[in-house]
Amino acid sequence: MNDCEQQARIALDNQDWPAAIRLFRQALKDSPQDAELSLLLADALCEFDKASEAVSVLEKALEKHPGEVELLFALGDLVFELDDSGKALECYREILRIDPEEGEAWASIGLVQYRQQCYVEAIDAYRTAAKLDGDSAFLFNCLGDAFLAQDDTEQALVCYQKALKLDPQEAHTHLNMAEIYQERGDLVSAKAACCEAIALDSELAEAYVALGNICLDLDETREALSSYQKFLAIEKSTVGREILAEVTALVEGLKAEMS
Repeated sequence: MNDCEQQARIALDNQDWPAAIRLFRQALKDSPQDAELSLLLADALCEFDKASEAVSVLEKALEKHPGEVELLFALGDLVFELDDSGKALECYREILRIDPEEGEAWASIGLVQYRQQCYVEAIDAYRTAAKLDGDSAFLFNCLGDAFLAQDDTEQALVCYQKALKLDPQEAHTHLNMAEIYQERGDLVSAKAACCEAIALDSELAEAYVALGNICLDLDETREALSSYQKFLAIEKSTVGREILAEVTALVEGLKAEMS
C-alpha cells in the first residue's frame, strides 16, 4: 500500500469525502488495475452524493476486470438504489452466469422483481436463494412480503414464522404478522404481535398506528388514543403527510368522543 492509498483510507475513515475521492483517484492513476481502489472510490463518491460518478467508476473497473463478482455486486446494488432495475438485473444475472449457486445474487434478483411487482418471479428467486441459504431470516421475510403482496396470507404467515424462528428480534416481522392476524379477525393475536414489535423497537412509528387501529376494533378507545398520540410524538419523516393528517384527525375525534 503506497502513501497515497494509505492517506485515502484514513480520509475515508474520517468521513472526509472530498479528500478521500481526490486521493483514491490519484491512487488509481498509480495502480489502475487495482479493483479494490475502484470500489473504495465508488463508496466515497456515494457518500458525497455523487452516485452517478460512482457508477462510471465501477463500469470502468469492470471493463478492466470483466466478471469480477465484487464489482458486479457493487454496481448492481448501486444502480438498484438509483431505480435502474434493468441494469441491476443484468449485473446479478451475470454473477449467476459465473456462479449459479451465488445465493446473494438470487436474493438480489428477488428484490428487483418485487420492486417491479413481478411477485411470482420474486418468489421463485427468493426460494432459490433460501435453498442455498436456509438460515437467512431476511430471505423468509422477503418471501413473506411477496406472498402478502399476492394476498396469500397463509403462505406469508408461514414465512414470517420461519423468519422469527431464525431472528425473533425483527420488529417489522412481528408487525407484518399483526397485519395478517387483523385481516383474519384474530384481534387478540394481532395486538400481541403489534405490542411485541413495539417492545423490540419503540421508535417504529407505524406500529403505533397499527396498534391504535387494532385497539379501535377491540373497542379499547383509550388505548387507541394513547397509541395514536405516541405515533404523533415520535413521527418525524417516516410516513407521508396523508397518514399524519389522518392520525391527527383520529386523535381529535377520539378526544371529542371521550369528552
